[in-house]
Amino acid sequence: MLYMEENKDDDRVLDLFTPEFKRLKARNPPPDLSEVLDLSSPKPNELFCPYLAIESDLTPINGLKPSREWNVYQFPRFPGFFVVQNPFLDGYDRYWVSRCLKDFPSNKDNLTNLSALGEKRGQNLWDDFVKKQSSMLSKGDPLRQLRWTTLGYHYNWTTKDYSDDNQGDFPQDVNCLSQYLAASLGLGPYHAEAAIVNYYHLDSTLAGHTDHSELDLSAPLFSISFGQKAIFLLGGTTKAVKPMAVYVRSGDVCVMSGDSRLAYHAVPKILSTPTFPKISTSSHSQKNSVRGDVGSKVIENVNQSAADENADDDPLKEKSAPAKRQADLNSSLDASESCACKLQKLIDTSCEHFSHMTPMGHSIQQGLDLVVMNCDNHKLLTQNCSDHSYKEYQSNIDQVNAGIVSVLSNLDFNYFSLYLKSSRINLNVRQVLPPGIKRLKDFSRQNKSL
Repeated sequence: MLYMEENKDDDRVLDLFTPEFKRLKARNPPPDLSEVLDLSSPKPNELFCPYLAIESDLTPINGLKPSREWNVYQFPRFPGFFVVQNPFLDGYDRYWVSRCLKDFPSNKDNLTNLSALGEKRGQNLWDDFVKKQSSMLSKGDPLRQLRWTTLGYHYNWTTKDYSDDNQGDFPQDVNCLSQYLAASLGLGPYHAEAAIVNYYHLDSTLAGHTDHSELDLSAPLFSISFGQKAIFLLGGTTKAVKPMAVYVRSGDVCVMSGDSRLAYHAVPKILSTPTFPKISTSSHSQKNSVRGDVGSKVIENVNQSAADENADDDPLKEKSAPAKRQADLNSSLDASESCACKLQKLIDTSCEHFSHMTPMGHSIQQGLDLVVMNCDNHKLLTQNCSDHSYKEYQSNIDQVNAGIVSVLSNLDFNYFSLYLKSSRINLNVRQVLPPGIKRLKDFSRQNKSL
């Protein structure tokens, strides 16, 4: 069957996105997933290549690996789209899971699909679930009715826009996390002003759409996943572009920026995977470690909790060939080197990877062009991190880091783990306003004066 899409000029063009979404969504018979891109695969692939994240001069947020150790991938067919393979230290993603399940839905500043209907009981969903001491998340459980929570500027699902009259305080920890991600990828300065937390179960899907309601469409979108594995489908700015499907695992961060900022995307399938990974005793460099004596107590306490739960190891612990290439690339660079020196090392290290590319329009030169663009981003990064735009980050990060320590030192993760055995949480963060604009009304006035 051929699918057609109507564009803004009322012309009908071939739709390549919808049939692939429906194929992957199907259950009976189950679809062939052999072409879904697996970033942990040891096979060289012409569809993705390493992207270098470097350490900025920002005070690190607790619980992330040093950014130079991140495995980040870019995609020649979809410039501006990146996947950061789980940058969280073992167990620190539990902090964000607890925020998304326990804190955000119960905060009266935020909206959920239940509170939007006038149902106050949505604010007590997590506490009620824990009190029942359930051994599983049943389909009839009220917690399973929670589909989304919005933070900051609340997205209006009917009008598909934002309003100054419909917003709450945006959580500083989410802002700091997204700002640190942006700075480490050369995509700053950044200021998070809205977020949508989606709650998926094994029978959930998210249909193809674009995110175009924000006033600043040059700022990236960050999509952070926790729990069960999903298939992420990415297309182009029209459905006429053949989409790419990629596995997204717990802790992974998808970034949509540049040419991919307005691309169609969807989640056609959630896949059952092993239980949430336990916390290991692996440590961070001192710069990125949890600070103070309380930090060591956090690690000890949460490790003991993990041992009690007897959770399975993360199936992605074995370093894949692409991840090894990324590690080799990162270790070859010195922070004190000039961008030109880094570029030459990037080229030398990357040539082996690009030499594996097949004749699908992705030449070695195209790959090296991406490396040059990567280096240009790092030049911007150096400028941005000393910029006044990060003053808010530096003034809040100590309090945020202390909060992470405090939560983890007292967190019983048993019921969160139970929820994640059949569910996936996705934290989608975006910047709404252009730099220098404080309110939507200010942007309207500025446009009228031009």
